[in-house]
Amino acid sequence: MLDNINENKLLFLDIETAGTYATLEDMEQNNETLFQLWDNTGDSYFRRHYVEDARLSSSELFKKYSALLPEFGRVVCISVGFLLKDGEKKLQSFSKGSEKDILIEMEKLLVRVNNLDFTLCGHNIKSFDLPYLGKRMLINGINPPSLLPSHDTKPWEIKALDTKEMWNFGSFKGLSSLHLVCTLLGVDSPKLGEVKGSNIHKSFYIDNNINEITEYCERDVDSLIEIVSKVKNL
Repeated sequence: MLDNINENKLLFLDIETAGTYATLEDMEQNNETLFQLWDNTGDSYFRRHYVEDARLSSSELFKKYSALLPEFGRVVCISVGFLLKDGEKKLQSFSKGSEKDILIEMEKLLVRVNNLDFTLCGHNIKSFDLPYLGKRMLINGINPPSLLPSHDTKPWEIKALDTKEMWNFGSFKGLSSLHLVCTLLGVDSPKLGEVKGSNIHKSFYIDNNINEITEYCERDVDSLIEIVSKVKNL
């Protein structure tokens, strides 16, 4: 199924995100214009997409969902992985310093692996991780590297293996969460610890738990490597 993929030329990638501010009140105090835009667009966006939480206050919606949109969220950790020819896995994470510091290090890495003709790999990477990184780089005054898809990149030109697309076999329907795919393929799921994507915002701002967030992000990358290796070796 992945006969044309060189797994030693893949950069496995996952990001963890939180809201741009700890609370909606912090946003109002520090960036009134963005707060007004949240009130006009972000709040209604999440009420439409998560009808089950429509009764939540705007502050509660912000804490629960703002990390999902790069316009109101920020990157708190990026983990990457490489699979060496001898089968050894190498993992690296960027989670120290400001968001801009993290993104600068990632930009440098993307330039290096692009020069080595690597392809990116992640779960739902085309719809979430890559556009999120591109937008947050622009917001932080960083020129996104050419390995990230741009406005004029054709779908077949994107240098990324998306394991969600791989699992869906060309369909836009069906169940395809990373936890489910791992479970069905007999791969250890990264979603069994205390830190999960749904509580990254709290873990980052309230618990100041960047080490556990990093470990969680690296488990995602490790699972990606296992999925690709298992499918390729069938």
